Amino acid sequence: MAAAIRAAAHSRVPGALEGLISGYHPIDIAFAMGERDSTEREMVFQLLETAEAGVVLEEVDDEISADLAEATEEAQLAEIIDAMRPDAGTDVVSQLDAQTAHRVLERIPDEESEELRELLEFGADTAGGLMTPEVVHVPPDITPNEVIAHLRNQQVEPQVLSYIYVVDEESRRLLGVVDIPELVTAPPCQPICEAMVTDVVTVHPDTDQSEVVQLVDKYDLMALPVVDEDNRLLGVVTIDDVIDAMQAEHSEDMSRFGGTAAEALAGASILRVAQLRLPWLIVCLAGTFVSATIIRLFTDSVLGPLIALAAFIPVINDMSGNSGLQSSTTIVRALALGLMGRAGTRKLVMQQVLSAALAGLVCGILAGTGAALLTGNVGYGPIVGVAMFLAITWASMMGTIMPIVFTRLHIDPALASGPLVTTLSDSFALLIYFGLSLLLVNVVGLR
Repeated sequence: MAAAIRAAAHSRVPGALEGLISGYHPIDIAFAMGERDSTEREMVFQLLETAEAGVVLEEVDDEISADLAEATEEAQLAEIIDAMRPDAGTDVVSQLDAQTAHRVLERIPDEESEELRELLEFGADTAGGLMTPEVVHVPPDITPNEVIAHLRNQQVEPQVLSYIYVVDEESRRLLGVVDIPELVTAPPCQPICEAMVTDVVTVHPDTDQSEVVQLVDKYDLMALPVVDEDNRLLGVVTIDDVIDAMQAEHSEDMSRFGGTAAEALAGASILRVAQLRLPWLIVCLAGTFVSATIIRLFTDSVLGPLIALAAFIPVINDMSGNSGLQSSTTIVRALALGLMGRAGTRKLVMQQVLSAALAGLVCGILAGTGAALLTGNVGYGPIVGVAMFLAITWASMMGTIMPIVFTRLHIDPALASGPLVTTLSDSFALLIYFGLSLLLVNVVGLR
């Protein structure tokens, strides 16, 4: 589709571009936007209906959304934002400069504008920033028949229709919740309070989005209500926003695994990206010098008489580094999902280390056999095999423990992955390899 947009945009056929995009879903158009330049994106955006433009602004990356909003006349932008869901409209307004945002909000009806202003007070990565105030709530004495009749007469977004929240009419204090299947099957004339669940999972507006994701995953929810300190219902975080939050958390963790931060994916300048990566590259460089020093110290005592062992240095290092990264990735993921409390830290650590030891034993046997066959010296097999086993086990232990230690120190555990684990794994793998080789040379007299 992106190629077709480019061809239509640069053709001289009247209405070619408009005719093309009319046959596509707005979400497909949003995905194609990422592959086109700013001029072509603006040409497409100006041809969209108000509702379609809102969907595109919600689905494209923040950088593209900001560019499109900036290129759109304020009156038209206000109309688009007013047609969007409040939480999505808030995201667009937050990307504007203060003066433009103020002028756009002034063009939106007072009630909707006030909603947007209230949502703008919450952080983007909090439950308040994710929630929509559009939530279906009813008093406790209403009947299921009356609720269904009410829903038929209202324009309710499908995302917020998973649950009906029962609140006190005067204070809007949350009393309970009824899901749609329960509403449909409940006796039609009994008060809805008799069908509601009173033990409701809730969050406060300042709850971090990572905790929101954990709760939705833990309790298999389609939506999560947001309440204030007095348990008054403020809004609801819907499942589509939870999925967006999950993707954001995953992208952030993955970027940190490589020793960078999420800004590196958000169109930052070349200098900024270099600043983000440089500290971790320096850590890697220091690690390589440690490894080089270890090799230099053991050159005469080990590699001299057993020069063939040098061929297996990258084998030991690569296997230990991969084992460490596997364990650290598993632990960081468990921490992010809140699984450490459920499975128990000690149990999960033992599981990772023992499974790595078993994998190391298998790899050690295979590597030792391969080393003996490759060099024609049976004595080299135990050196490579035992070193492989110890290096993999040690690296897995480091990859398991370090994220937990970082968490206890209130440091992002994702920082324990990538360069740091790999560097430490490589250095200790070399010490294990050469130490074992030196022992066999001096004690056993292996040549």
